[in-house]
Amino acid sequence: MNNKNKIITLVSNNYWTLYKFRYDVIEMFVKQGYKVNLIAHKDKYHLNFDSEKINKYFIPIEPRSTNILIELKTFISLYNIYKNLKTDIIIHFTIKPNIYGSILARYFKIKSISFITGVGYIFTSKKYFLRKIIALLYRYSLKNNYEVWFTNNSDKKLFLKNKIINKSQKIDIIPGAGINFCNTSNKKIKKDKSNKIKFLMISRVIKDKGVLEFIKTAEHFKSQAKLEFTLIGSYNKDITGSIDYNILQEAINNKIITYYNYQDNILEYIEQSTCIVHPSYREGISTILLESASLKKPIITTNVPGCIDVIPDNNYGIICKPKDYKSLILAIEKFLTLTTDQIDSMVDNTYKYVKSNFNRKDILKKYEYIITNC
Repeated sequence: MNNKNKIITLVSNNYWTLYKFRYDVIEMFVKQGYKVNLIAHKDKYHLNFDSEKINKYFIPIEPRSTNILIELKTFISLYNIYKNLKTDIIIHFTIKPNIYGSILARYFKIKSISFITGVGYIFTSKKYFLRKIIALLYRYSLKNNYEVWFTNNSDKKLFLKNKIINKSQKIDIIPGAGINFCNTSNKKIKKDKSNKIKFLMISRVIKDKGVLEFIKTAEHFKSQAKLEFTLIGSYNKDITGSIDYNILQEAINNKIITYYNYQDNILEYIEQSTCIVHPSYREGISTILLESASLKKPIITTNVPGCIDVIPDNNYGIICKPKDYKSLILAIEKFLTLTTDQIDSMVDNTYKYVKSNFNRKDILKKYEYIITNC
């Protein structure tokens, strides 16, 4: 089939994720002559997709909701789109599009790819019943997919171990969104002239990103005025896994941390920091770690899937235990003892490793090959 006649559909939680993580993929498809459908929750980022070759659809979806009525509304909305959708293949991203979208794609006989961009709270949540339900839904929805993609080998093994997928299915590893070195190389940002040592965490303000451990660690070092701890990320008290707002507000009021909501110019904040702290419980592939490595910033992170894929050992960063603020404190203390030469060696190793393994140009070629041959 000629590219001009081929239609590709991408489905995600919201247009922010499509813009932040899939923009280059979508742009590549458009430049190659494909027509593209985008389906996601409406937000301001949909305005970034204005090509005449792109059709946009909007769905009501709350990523961490467990309310049956809200979920039914999402499913019906997707059903109404899929039943009239003209497409040759659909790529689903994130949990709910993967589950609901794959079920509907099978019903309407549409070729479907599921991209498991991280297992998130499915396997980190303490809610046993919720984990079982999601695993069952995943097992049912993925069994007839054309392909299932993972960002890391650990997640693939986990899905195989729990019999959510089987070895007879087409399975591939695509290491996340990758990093566009053209956007980060030679980036000129005014240097911060203060003498403070600035530890920066960038994530949604939820428990499984390690926010509570970051706050407790910052509190431990509160008496050291030279150290500064900053948290950047969106907060929503109504989502599953959100931390208590009073904890966040108390940390801000007591000047334990500096807090900013999500910022579009996040690379500038990374550049102004001394060290990136990412104490996540589990990731797909952490984009923040990739961006930080591309800007040659030292990194402290946890020994969990999605983080150790970027920082495989202590030659590339400082590794601590997840869900353990005392381990994070020790990691901060270790960082404070490093010489400039040791830090330079560490960040050079990470930069080379990330450029070799997570370059977005290589990831785009993989998308191109799979879509061309499907």
